[in-house]
Amino acid sequence: MNQKFKGNLKINKQKSFSKVDIKINPKTNDKNIQFKNFKTYDILGLDCAHCAGVIEEKVANMDSIKECALNFITKELKVEFKENIDKNLQMEKIQNLISSIEAGVFIQEKNAENSKNVKESHHNKEKLIRIFLGIICFIFAKKMDILPLYIVSYLLFGYDILIIAAKNIIKGKIFDENFLMTIATIGAFAIKEYPEAVAVMLFYQIGEYFQEMAVGKSRNAIKSLVNIKAEYAIKENGEKVKPEEISVGEVIVVCAGEKVPLDGEIIEGSSFLDMSALIGESVPRKVKIGDEVLSGSINTNGLIKIKVTNEYSNSTVAKILDLLENSATKKSKAESFIRKFAKVYTPIIIFLALFLAIVPPILFNQEFSYWLKNSLVFLVSSCPCALVVSVPLSFFSGIGFASKKGILIKGSMYMQNLSEVDTIVFDKTGTLTKGVFEINKIYTNNVDEKELIKTAYALEKNSIHPVAKSISKYYIENINEPIKNVSNFEEISGFGLKAYLNNEEILVGNEKLLLNYNIKFEKSNDNGTIVYVAKNGQFLGYIVVSDIIKDECKDTIKKLNKVGIKNTIMLSGDRKEVAEYVANQVSLSDFYAELLPQDKVSIFEKISKNSKGKVAFVGDGINDAPVLAISDVGFAMGGVGSDSAIEASDIVIMNDNIEKIYESIKISKNTLNIVKSNVIFSLVIKFIVLGLALFGLAPMWLAVFADVGVTLIAVLNSMRKKL
Repeated sequence: MNQKFKGNLKINKQKSFSKVDIKINPKTNDKNIQFKNFKTYDILGLDCAHCAGVIEEKVANMDSIKECALNFITKELKVEFKENIDKNLQMEKIQNLISSIEAGVFIQEKNAENSKNVKESHHNKEKLIRIFLGIICFIFAKKMDILPLYIVSYLLFGYDILIIAAKNIIKGKIFDENFLMTIATIGAFAIKEYPEAVAVMLFYQIGEYFQEMAVGKSRNAIKSLVNIKAEYAIKENGEKVKPEEISVGEVIVVCAGEKVPLDGEIIEGSSFLDMSALIGESVPRKVKIGDEVLSGSINTNGLIKIKVTNEYSNSTVAKILDLLENSATKKSKAESFIRKFAKVYTPIIIFLALFLAIVPPILFNQEFSYWLKNSLVFLVSSCPCALVVSVPLSFFSGIGFASKKGILIKGSMYMQNLSEVDTIVFDKTGTLTKGVFEINKIYTNNVDEKELIKTAYALEKNSIHPVAKSISKYYIENINEPIKNVSNFEEISGFGLKAYLNNEEILVGNEKLLLNYNIKFEKSNDNGTIVYVAKNGQFLGYIVVSDIIKDECKDTIKKLNKVGIKNTIMLSGDRKEVAEYVANQVSLSDFYAELLPQDKVSIFEKISKNSKGKVAFVGDGINDAPVLAISDVGFAMGGVGSDSAIEASDIVIMNDNIEKIYESIKISKNTLNIVKSNVIFSLVIKFIVLGLALFGLAPMWLAVFADVGVTLIAVLNSMRKKL
């Protein structure tokens, strides 16, 4: 491969040093605002997206509320109260506030799920029956031309709209959809356009019904993707309890066909686990005694006993559900723009409608009723619901679709950022490589091999680094003799380990460690990670440990280049030779080697500064948290078990498959394309109808289509597959 790599070397020549203290400096936009002391309420009867935005804004401004987020798609209101607040009393105040904004909308505790389903099901059936009866009356009214039948069919279609409009007028709230439909249809009755008045109300209700069905279908589909929580856990004695009641160390039994309720380790039995809901892989994974299992998996066959390693609140399934529930709080720029656009757009439209109703009759002495009807057509067609509903639904659908693929995106703002990424920076170990290290060479200097490995193991057994684990594994499998505890153990970030064994100073680490202690050694040029060992200032030898590049890396990098990723860069603390080998093998555009943790942060900041687009970082855990925190988009690879990875990252890949990075970018770009198409389609249709209304060329049914018809089409478009 004829490609130039600059391989940035950063070797610190200081004589003495201590552990590196890394401070995370997040960007100005808080990447991970999490609700801590929150309550979640279901919102019943909320059908207006614009009203949802008003409710969220008003509730957020209440003195007792610290944070607030209303998700119109899931019809959930999440609030975080200030300290020492009576939540029941505040619920009443929130209800009163909501009622003042939108009549007929109620809140209830999140756990009252059955009540919610029954009420919504009853509401949908009632509306369908009314539409059916109204159509029959309308047909007879049309054939017999009887006014009372027109009125009956009109009331069957729109009595609820008339009631809500009347209540809103009493409260001083006008120019919502209910008011507009009431004025428009009553006006049609006044000028004796009875069929048009009834047909407009019928068209409006049918459009609303199908819109609710479409949104509801999308909501249920997305919720089913994350329906991974087990309802119960079975203790070893056969007792069924809630997963929250199980403690770490207890043993639970999972039968065939049941969900794994908690994270743990198999102590008895073997089976195949369906982990498709967690990692997006359809092929069941075989597990046996000693294997770790994640909550949310489904045991497909056989009985297994699991020793619990995490309480429910810290389990995989709880983390996933928390991520998805909080995703609605991170709104994209597109969603924020639509909210602001609607605030400016609505008053302008109202002013133009008043102008249309008053100015032509006065200036040109034309019929007032004609221009009043045109102004009503203008108002009805102008409603921004198509934008307010479809934009967040598109993002919500995209996030749900990604979760089915084992990609957890924390919010729509990160999805939009991801669609604008042109540079991806990768950590090496555990990201581009498998992180599975094996010893393939041992070089000794005046000591035997056993003594070298034993000395290295004495320190490495205290480290969680993959290289250290490989040395520990080799020692246990081949030597496994007891070693007294070392004293004054010190892990020097970016260099290695230092401790005392039998009052002798031991150094185990990279060549920079020995250089800083002025120890003469024989440098290795082997391909792999070199672990040098010294005792009392004397070089004992080195151990060569090699990692394996992931099979899918090279193809994934090619795919990333095809979807607009211009730069693929690797940051590594490993030697230049090792980093260059990996970079060449996977066709990266650049790499930086021999970096200390603080070097990674500074190098990444430099890359971000020089990049024209957004910059993403892909890492696999604790050591990558500082860079994850300052990136435009941070990916945690296989990091569902790592608290630091979840906290610092914006997107969590549920397994170690780097191809998911490519899939997530495709999903984000397709989602943004759907958002853009919805915005363009909605605005074009509305402006065409508004233009026709200005010249009196738009009938009322066309105005209704520009409102509910366009909204329905935009909603259906939002639900398209994203990959």
